[in-house]
Amino acid sequence: MTTNVQDTRGWPSPFANAAYQPDASSRRVRYGGLQVHNLRRQAATGSLAPSILQGLRAEERELPSLLLWNDQGLSLFNAVLDSADYYLANKEWALLRDEVQNIVGSISSGDRLVELGAGNMKKTALILHILQSQRKYIHYIACDVDRAALQRGLRNLQAIFPASVSSIRIQGLVATYEDCAAWLKRNPRSGHTSLMWLGNSMANFPPPEASEYIRSFLSTGASMIIALDGCQDHEQIARAYEGPSNQKFVLNGLRHANDVLDTDAFDMSNWSFLGRWNPELWMHESFYVAERDLTLTIGGETFTFRKGETIRSIRSGKWPKPKVVDICREAGGDVVDWWMNPDESYGKSAILLGYLAHALIDSLS
Repeated sequence: MTTNVQDTRGWPSPFANAAYQPDASSRRVRYGGLQVHNLRRQAATGSLAPSILQGLRAEERELPSLLLWNDQGLSLFNAVLDSADYYLANKEWALLRDEVQNIVGSISSGDRLVELGAGNMKKTALILHILQSQRKYIHYIACDVDRAALQRGLRNLQAIFPASVSSIRIQGLVATYEDCAAWLKRNPRSGHTSLMWLGNSMANFPPPEASEYIRSFLSTGASMIIALDGCQDHEQIARAYEGPSNQKFVLNGLRHANDVLDTDAFDMSNWSFLGRWNPELWMHESFYVAERDLTLTIGGETFTFRKGETIRSIRSGKWPKPKVVDICREAGGDVVDWWMNPDESYGKSAILLGYLAHALIDSLS
């Protein structure tokens, strides 16, 4: 379908805000005409190293899940997405395909649309295509922690939506979720901001932390469209999260930890993968498992592991609808609309600011 749209070259940049004074370590750069703003306050190695050591000192040992999302990790995760057992990708795509017109109905022309953890942006292209076909002018801002992957995804989008003829303006933020929330607070705008958090990414955090993240984003005045997985088939979940492609993805986190720490302390022959269901949190958890008794020396500290001892890598929540409602209300928001698969195992929730959401949800109850 061909859509005639006005030339948007005269649009102001969403970064051109006098109220925004970037941190000394942040910088704005252009790659082939793309504007990418680096909000990482420190180099990735500098910011992750203390978190790694803190996690190893903890009674319940855990490494930061950010270790999974370097350039190599994102490539490995794309292989996970292509796996026949990874049901989430197909279910989310089917839901987007069937409901995208309704899902984007809350996004108005002139809105700023920020995608958290943008990844390869294949789903994004569908959403932006529909917004453009509706003749809506959108500032799309992709947020991700890996600059190289972000640039690749943005270039692909730029080829589909060239600035000279498209109603979609495309830009990027190299940022963590915390960085992005802080940037949004420093950069208020007269128009509305919509946030997309797709791929069940919100459920990588335990419910209390997920609520805190939602609260931080809602406090910026934004509304949110969040994709969550409600699957309760534990065998299907195990096949999706414990297959060969997912094991490679998770174990790459140890290689990244070695790079961050400038060490070879994590010898890959000493570690294997373990996945299991945590019924208390409604979450699948992935772990690194010591294959033998180990003593690691990192940064002058000594860490011992007995054979079979674990380090948690990442979690993925599988929350039913009532649990999602509780998490959102704890954050000060309410679910005001749902789009579900026919089997109701994968849905998206649109969350508005607390007072707006309460008014809408009350009118439906």
